[in-house]
Amino acid sequence: MADNSDVTFLHEIPVDLVVELGRARLTIGELAELGKDEVVELDRPADRPLDVIVGGKIFARGEVVMVGERLALRVTELLGKSEEQAENA
Repeated sequence: MADNSDVTFLHEIPVDLVVELGRARLTIGELAELGKDEVVELDRPADRPLDVIVGGKIFARGEVVMVGERLALRVTELLGKSEEQAENA
């Protein structure tokens, strides 16, 4: 039987990373009535960190930063790790 203890090959598997700014619940009718320059209020306060979602689970939290002309994410908190593991990462 093969030795399955080396799982470093998993590091090469691509996953989608989603950064969630917030959510809003609308009816189809409300969505259809949206026009240019309309504002949809989200459920998250502006000063709260953004959720980083991988595989449908919250993996981390962070904040929006600018890198040149592009938006980027600065990770401020890794979830699911002990404090000691997070500091050594």
